[in-house]
Amino acid sequence: MLMLEEKDKYESSLHRRFVIRVLAPPFIALLVLFVVGLWQLDRVIHRQAINNLRSSATTTAATLEREFTLRETVLKQTGSELFIIKSEYNTDRTKLDENRDACRAYIQQRATFRGAPNGVCDPFLGGFASGGSSLGALENEYVKLGEEIIKDQNQRINERLSAFKQFFPETLGLLVVDKEKQPVSSALSGVFKGSNKVFEDDAAKALAGSIRGKLITAEGFELAIFAFPIPGGSVLAAYDLNNEHFIRQTWASAPVDRTRAVALILDSAGKPAYPLLKDAERLAGKNTELRQKKFVEISLDKVDHTVVAAPAGASGWMVAVASPTAAVVAPSRDAQLGGAMVIGLFMIGFLWVGTFFIQRTLRNIVGLVSGAIVFGSGRLDYRIALDKADGEFLRLADTMNSMAQRISAAEQAINEKNREFISVATHELRAPLTAIIGYLSIFQETYQQKLGTKGKETIDQVYYGTVRLRDLVNDMLNVARLESSRLDMELRPLSINTVVADVVNTMTVVAKMAKVDLSYKDSQAATVMADEQRLRII
Repeated sequence: MLMLEEKDKYESSLHRRFVIRVLAPPFIALLVLFVVGLWQLDRVIHRQAINNLRSSATTTAATLEREFTLRETVLKQTGSELFIIKSEYNTDRTKLDENRDACRAYIQQRATFRGAPNGVCDPFLGGFASGGSSLGALENEYVKLGEEIIKDQNQRINERLSAFKQFFPETLGLLVVDKEKQPVSSALSGVFKGSNKVFEDDAAKALAGSIRGKLITAEGFELAIFAFPIPGGSVLAAYDLNNEHFIRQTWASAPVDRTRAVALILDSAGKPAYPLLKDAERLAGKNTELRQKKFVEISLDKVDHTVVAAPAGASGWMVAVASPTAAVVAPSRDAQLGGAMVIGLFMIGFLWVGTFFIQRTLRNIVGLVSGAIVFGSGRLDYRIALDKADGEFLRLADTMNSMAQRISAAEQAINEKNREFISVATHELRAPLTAIIGYLSIFQETYQQKLGTKGKETIDQVYYGTVRLRDLVNDMLNVARLESSRLDMELRPLSINTVVADVVNTMTVVAKMAKVDLSYKDSQAATVMADEQRLRII
C-alpha cells in the first residue's frame, strides 16, 4: 500500500514537471506566435484592403489621365486647324483686297481691266464678263468673292467643330485666341446661353500655361475648362461636367465594388467633380493629406470612411476611392476570427497530442521506476512489462529485466556457495563432535565413581554442551539441505513404537540430569514409510 502511494505521488510529481518543463514552453511559444500572427494577419489584411482600394483608384486615375490626354491632343489639333483656317482666310482676304485695290486703280487710269499687270484683275473676270469694265462690276465681283471666302471659312470651321463635337458631345464652348488675346474662332452650344466673354480670361491665361480641368459655374452649368497654348495663340474648350459622356463614363468604369465603396473624382483643388455626394466637400479639406498619405480617415454622410487617392497625371486631378472603415476592416476581422479558430484548433490538437504522448511517456517512465523499486525491495523475479512503449523504453525495460535476472542468478549462486560451505563445514564438524561425545560417554561410565562432585558436574557440562553443539551443527546441515532442496530421504517401513522407545532410551540420561521422569508405553501405532533419522529428529 505504501509503495502504491509512493508510485502515485511520484507519477503526479513527474507529470507536473513534464507539463511545466516540456509542454508549457512550446505552448507559451505557440501562444505568443498566435498573438503575433493575428496582429500581423490584421496588418496584412488591412494593408491588402487598402491596396485594393488604391488599385481601384490607380486604375481609374489612369483612365482619367488617358481621357485628359486625349482631350488635350484633340483640342490642340482642333485649335491649330481652326487657327490655320482663320489664317488662310485672312491671307485670302488680304490678297483679294490687294487685287481689288490694284485693279481699281488700273481701271481708273486706263478705263479697262485688260492688260492689268501681275494679273490683279484676273480674280474679277467673272464680274467683268457680265458687267463690262465698270468699277461697279469690279465691286460686285469683289463682294461676291469675299462672301465665298467667308462661306468657305465657315464651312471648314463648322466641319472641324462638328468633328470635335462628335468626339466630345459634352462640349458647350470652344474658343481660339491669338497672341494678342483676340478671339480668332469660337463656337457655343445651342443650350449654352452665355457668350465667349466667360472664357476669354482663361483662354488668355492659357497662352502662358495649360489649364486642365478648371471647374467653373456659368449660366447654370458646371463646366470643366481645358485650355492649352498652340502655335500663334491658345485654344479653350468648356465641357458640361454633368454630361454622361464626360467624367461620368470614367467614374462608371472604376473597378469598385459599389456595395462597399464609392469612387470620387476630385479636381486639382480637391473639390469633388463627380459625383456630388452630400458632405463630399469635406474631402477638399483633406486635399493635402490625400496627396501625401497612403490613406485618410474621414466622415462622409456621418459614416467613417477610409479614403485612398491616386493622381491623374499632370492634370492635378485625383481619383479617390472611399469605403466605410467597417467594410475595410471586415475582411481583417473575418480573417482574424478564422485564424483564431484554426490556430485555436491547432493548439487544442497540440495539447491533446502533447498530453497523450506525455501520458504514454509517463506510464513508461513510471513503469520503469516502479520496476526499479520492486527490484530494490528484493523481488528479482519481477519482470517489467510496458504496453505500447517506444523502442527506447522497451530496450531499457529489457535491460533492467536482464540485469535483475543476472543479479538473481548471482544471488542464487552466492547462496548456493554459502549453503555448500555450511554443508561442508557441518559435515566436517559433526564427525569430531560425535567422537568427542562418544569418548565423554565412555569416560562418564568408566570414571564416574572416581570423580568428585565438582569433576562430575564439569564432565556433564562438557558432555551436554558438546551434544548441543552437535545438534546445532545437525540443524544447520538440515537447513542448508532444505534451502538447497537436496535433503536426502531414505524412506522405508518403520515401527513408530520401536523408534520412539529407542529415542526415549537415548534421552533418559538427559532427562535424569534435568530431573525429569521420562517413560514410554507401547502403543498400537501403525507402521509408516519414513526416514529413520528424520523421524528420530521429530
